[in-house]
Amino acid sequence: MSVKALVSRPVIRRLSALAAIVLAAAGPACARRQAAGPSNDLLVVAYDREPDTLNRFSTHILEDIETCIVEGLTTTDDKMNVVPLLASEVPTLENGGVRLRADGGMDVWWKLRPGVAWHDGKPFTSADVKFTVEALNNPSYKPESTDGFDRIASVETPDPLTAIVHYREVYAPYAIQFVRGCFPRHVLAGRDIDRATDYNRNPLGTGPYRVAQWRTGEHILLERVPNYWRGGGMPRIKRILFKFLANTNTRINQLRSGEAHLTALLPWDKLRDVEQVPGLVVHRMMGNAYEHITLNQKSVPAFADVRVRRALAHAVDRRMLTRTILNDLAPVIDGPIQPLSWAYTDQVRRYDYDPGRARALLDEAGWRDTGRDGIRERDGRKLAFTLITQAGFTIRENIAQAVQRQWREVGADVRIQLQDGTTISARWFEGRFDAMLHWWQMPSDPEMTLFFAADRVPPAGRNINYLRDEALTQVLYASDRTVDLVERRRLLQEAQRRIAELAPEIPLYNITRLDVVPARLRNFRGNPTNTGIFWNVHEWEIGR
Repeated sequence: MSVKALVSRPVIRRLSALAAIVLAAAGPACARRQAAGPSNDLLVVAYDREPDTLNRFSTHILEDIETCIVEGLTTTDDKMNVVPLLASEVPTLENGGVRLRADGGMDVWWKLRPGVAWHDGKPFTSADVKFTVEALNNPSYKPESTDGFDRIASVETPDPLTAIVHYREVYAPYAIQFVRGCFPRHVLAGRDIDRATDYNRNPLGTGPYRVAQWRTGEHILLERVPNYWRGGGMPRIKRILFKFLANTNTRINQLRSGEAHLTALLPWDKLRDVEQVPGLVVHRMMGNAYEHITLNQKSVPAFADVRVRRALAHAVDRRMLTRTILNDLAPVIDGPIQPLSWAYTDQVRRYDYDPGRARALLDEAGWRDTGRDGIRERDGRKLAFTLITQAGFTIRENIAQAVQRQWREVGADVRIQLQDGTTISARWFEGRFDAMLHWWQMPSDPEMTLFFAADRVPPAGRNINYLRDEALTQVLYASDRTVDLVERRRLLQEAQRRIAELAPEIPLYNITRLDVVPARLRNFRGNPTNTGIFWNVHEWEIGR
């Protein structure tokens, strides 16, 4: 759906003029405008990257902007609870919304909220749910992941407000299956979604905002929709401007000057720079996320040897990193499931800093410094690879340099390559890297199949370690195929222990979220999951 179809030409001209005033690079008019601070007319977000697309099922980037536009059947709140959004309730065994079949399958009855319309006025119905599943399972479309959807056999639509999803097998994370929302059938039916530029740059949604302007390389301007289904004058804030500012210092400077009012995931080394800035507050929350180093076994054959992976893990002094570079703001962790989760266990194999053990493991694996130059080799090949991470992110750059030195001490030659956020997101999806320092923002459900099962390498999932372990894969799928919470916890904890044994990646530390918001922003609650902080943006309001 194009901008012109959603907004009249006079409105577009007025919004373009407003955006030009707001975003002017310099000049007294801009300074005076920004000096007034955030308001219910305009909130400016300093955002660290430009989206690759606004199609929630295609993007490889956190969906903060999309969350304001396209709503899911459910969402996750600030306590990691799954709550209904476009659905009238979350289906469960207890309320009859989930029914287990004798053949081992499962049916989930989604009751949709009445009175919800797409931004063009067309009703949101069960036909859109059915179309979304069929589109995601169509081989002609290449979404970011099909996990969960490829376990659906069919969708039945007995009436416009009921969608019955028939799974071939029990699928435990069903409650967040449609957290990314649905496609509008009346807009995308019969089309090549990968090439539907009008939708991918300006998606039709049911959310509180819609795209008014996307200026490539600069910003996306959202405007509130009239007659939003929640009523009650929501959303309170008329416009939200996402400015693409890849450099951390630029984001901080714009927060200080008032050119920007909010930023998510403030780097820890910048805390002191903003916590005393008048008009701003730093919202702290333990995140359901972790920083780690992915070791790509497809790209680097040496990583296929568990002894090499364990050696590299033992060579990293994680406690030193968190103590010195992170100012003790983040605890060291040992796996992908975080302490916030009901499935978490700390009874796993740990890789304490032990360079002697690292050297012994590399010796055992046949990697030796035969050339006496400090770099190990085997079969005429150096133990050399490239570590990529996000540019303009000082902490990551410092962590990468520290890890580079520590790996060099045990005989690995590591080159650091910095990439902007948008580029690095595409590279991980395509597997075009050796090792990567990054984080995963995890969903509220502790499902790990997408990240570690042997058959979930891109584009089928996010197993970018390219780990292939059948024992782990079986445990992960077993954990997906039970809705018995006690049994599922047992299986997920077994999976955590197996992952620690295999060391497919090097967990570093938990992500403590630091979100900078205006002091006058009401109803901001944050969110520890990959749902992001904009999950309740419709409630935000700038007080006096």
